[in-house]
Amino acid sequence: MSLIPSIIAASALTLVGVGAAISTGQKKVTVLIVTGQNNHDWVRSTPIIKDLLDETGRFDVSVSTTPTQDAPDDAWNDWSPKFEKYDVVLSDYNGKMWPEPVKAEFVRYVNDGGHVVLVHAANNAFTGWKEFERMAGLLWRDANYGDRLYLDENLKQVRQPKGQGPGGGHGAGHAYTIETRDEKNPIFKDLPEVWMHGSDELYHAQRGPAEDVHVLATAFSSKESGGTGVHEPMVWWIPYGKGKVITLVPGHLGTNDKYPTTYDCVGFRTVLQRSVEWVATDAVTIPRPKTFPGADKVSVVPKPAE
Repeated sequence: MSLIPSIIAASALTLVGVGAAISTGQKKVTVLIVTGQNNHDWVRSTPIIKDLLDETGRFDVSVSTTPTQDAPDDAWNDWSPKFEKYDVVLSDYNGKMWPEPVKAEFVRYVNDGGHVVLVHAANNAFTGWKEFERMAGLLWRDANYGDRLYLDENLKQVRQPKGQGPGGGHGAGHAYTIETRDEKNPIFKDLPEVWMHGSDELYHAQRGPAEDVHVLATAFSSKESGGTGVHEPMVWWIPYGKGKVITLVPGHLGTNDKYPTTYDCVGFRTVLQRSVEWVATDAVTIPRPKTFPGADKVSVVPKPAE
């Protein structure tokens, strides 16, 4: 089986509707993107995420950038994002552990009804921060760190205990199909059951507490691509206190990645936009683009002018 499917570029005209998600007078969802460190190209990905949220007209987006890894303590002490001011906190961060007061504020925010979106390597972060690991449920950890969830060949969910099987990883980047596992969830309700995602890392064998995990979508991790040979969770959410946390493990962007990147995939962009709206409101008003991909072709937005 070829790992390089056809790619179709969505013309600007066929993207009609993407920016028309809200009606006049509808209150915008406030979003804080936390960024500043990552083992991926956050300098590019954070503005892209902000732009794709802005384009819907549904969100009011702010960005909080952490100090650098080697910044003095005073800089970290001065960094105090006000999570409680926002409907959603979206993490594009994978770096130094946050200061204890920020961690406490974050836990309080979610416990009191806040909403969190973790994108790609954001679920790799904060090894040993138990409350964050409970919120994420499944994280990039080794096999001895926690349990693993996957779907077997009969699409039955399997819980593999810690110490058995592989730990967190991914094979070669490639385009792959994403399959809906909860068609009633508003994020996926009118999307194709199976659609082709652009070239990306396909995370496998994520580990953690794995408690109250609601799997919304999976992808088959082929052994041909260096994967596990089972269906791995791609999108899931977890209730935490009065709040909830949704994780999207697609979203790789490396420093040398050129167009079309993961963030040019119409399917991924749509799911990310809708996930941010849903986690805050339990509903989705952002329409499905006319160019949303099917099962056999990747659909990408037009290449930006240089």
